[in-house]
Amino acid sequence: MARVPITVMGFRCDRCGHEWIPNDVDYEPRVCPNPKCHSPYWNTPAKRARMSYDDFKAKVVAALMPAGRPLTWTEVRTVAGLPQLFPNNQWVHRLETDIGLIRRRESDGIIHWLLKDSSVGEPPPKTSDQVSSRPRRK
Repeated sequence: MARVPITVMGFRCDRCGHEWIPNDVDYEPRVCPNPKCHSPYWNTPAKRARMSYDDFKAKVVAALMPAGRPLTWTEVRTVAGLPQLFPNNQWVHRLETDIGLIRRRESDGIIHWLLKDSSVGEPPPKTSDQVSSRPRRK
């Protein structure tokens, strides 16, 4: 018996990239069969590409360096043209180690962002003023 290649058409989820072969040829699934996805928009491409961490880091640095003063997240977002209303916490923690980001909570509760290099002439932030991670509510 000879071996021959056989090509079968299947589906790919535009959200998670999962690929599968359907049991029925005429059947188009309603959701992605991937247990971690189950997106009903599996065959609809995302409207815009998601931003990578490197792009986020570059935009935050470009916003903070020329400012010469601490900025709030809203000011950073406006200057850098970032789409998200709130910053990704994991990315913010990475920025603290990668570029020396300092977040300082003022007495009125406003958090100011600055870079270690741009904090020349200012007293070093106290550990009690720095933003600490809070436990999540359930």
